[in-house]
Amino acid sequence: MKININPKKELFKWGPIKFNLVYVSFFIKIILSYTTKHISWSWPPSLAIYKNGRMIWINENLALSQTGLKYFKKYFLNLKNYQKHWQKWENWINEYEQKAQELNRVDLKKLTNRELHECLKSFYDLKISFWPIVHVPEIANWGGEYFLKNRLKKLFKDKANEYLEILSAPVKLSFFQQEELDLLQAAFVKNKKEKQKTLQNHAKKYHWVLNSYGGNRILKKEHFEKKLKSLLRDKSARIKIREIKNIIRSNKERKKRLIKKLKLNREIILIAEQLSQSIWWQDLRKSYIWRMNYIWDRFLKEIVRRTHWKFSELQWCWACELLDILKNNKTSKQKILNRKKYFAIYTQGGKLKEFTDKKSVEKLMDVYSKIEIKDTRELRGLTVSKGKSAKVRGRVRIIKNPFLENKKMKKGDILVAGMTSPEYIVVMRKAAAIITDHGGMTAHAAIVSRELKIPCIVKTKIATKVLKDGDLVEVDANKGIVKILKGPK
Repeated sequence: MKININPKKELFKWGPIKFNLVYVSFFIKIILSYTTKHISWSWPPSLAIYKNGRMIWINENLALSQTGLKYFKKYFLNLKNYQKHWQKWENWINEYEQKAQELNRVDLKKLTNRELHECLKSFYDLKISFWPIVHVPEIANWGGEYFLKNRLKKLFKDKANEYLEILSAPVKLSFFQQEELDLLQAAFVKNKKEKQKTLQNHAKKYHWVLNSYGGNRILKKEHFEKKLKSLLRDKSARIKIREIKNIIRSNKERKKRLIKKLKLNREIILIAEQLSQSIWWQDLRKSYIWRMNYIWDRFLKEIVRRTHWKFSELQWCWACELLDILKNNKTSKQKILNRKKYFAIYTQGGKLKEFTDKKSVEKLMDVYSKIEIKDTRELRGLTVSKGKSAKVRGRVRIIKNPFLENKKMKKGDILVAGMTSPEYIVVMRKAAAIITDHGGMTAHAAIVSRELKIPCIVKTKIATKVLKDGDLVEVDANKGIVKILKGPK
């Protein structure tokens, strides 16, 4: 199958990010490989390349935006369709909550192999029903951003990006903000025993919050107790709660003022409102992906206990292969081990090609990931958040693994990454500004930087290649420019 992604065109890149196949296998198999059965339009040709523990996802930017626009118009601008699709989402949540409660009551160790297979198949079917619903806001985001930006460019030219940042900002709490608000309530519990119980319940509710596509960990009460102390180090709980709520209030007020100032028509207002909703929905659905990842790990651990498979090997199975392992154990272990070393997939029009040989994967990486770096003292990108102060200075910290490199990041440093994902929150809170190679107005870095009210410039393409740890840089979010002022100390 020929790869119809032109490396000379502007590419959308997602990653590099820690990655294990099982956690994204449903998206690839259900949405990209069997498109005519499940979704309205095929995704554009998509390429994922895995090497050295990290994965990068690639599409042609225009093709992704144009496909996303079809979804945005059908499912977000047509309000009747939007309500129908949102109802599907709410119905799915009810089904998930029932299933999660059932699974929490089940001791997997006590099930026979057949019963375990049936239990896994039931959860498997729930995941199949999830992705056709939630892929809609994901791909619609690119279409909505593309649509609104072009409308604004025609009217306001050079101001389009600035206005896009204001108009697309979510006006509902993200799941990270909601978790912090809930955690801060524990500060008002004076009785020590009751406080510990409150924190225990909080951990039970949010233990999944730092999960990722690269793996999961169960956060204990002690994690949230430490986090609460950190949140209250320089401000009271009431002030912190007010600040979080003020972010949403501020976003609403900025939009109102801009709409009034520019005298925007109803069409543009609707596009902006629905893009904002789409971005928020995309973030919300990720919280359910992380919750289900925890359940996946329960099944993986039980399969490990019963078979000759290792946990890390099962993480490189397609989800359907897990069912096969439980049923007849005929899945080739060597095939899985080959994937762990070198892996790439290409999808187009519902067909999928898998690469697991070194030569093919390295060639793909060379063609689609290699960037020529010229000696430069200045980088340009897209401003997705201006923050409280649009121009800041700080020392660069390039972070690839936020869990391992958390201590390397100091308060006031400039976070630089290929892109950010939810587990990056531990270092993002310390950052004076954020710079990424990839991303857009709807990216994770954009959403969180707005919540934190710090400058953020994405889509520089070369930040992680040009900048070095310790570089003193100036981030100018007004102009979307990063200047290198001095080299490392």
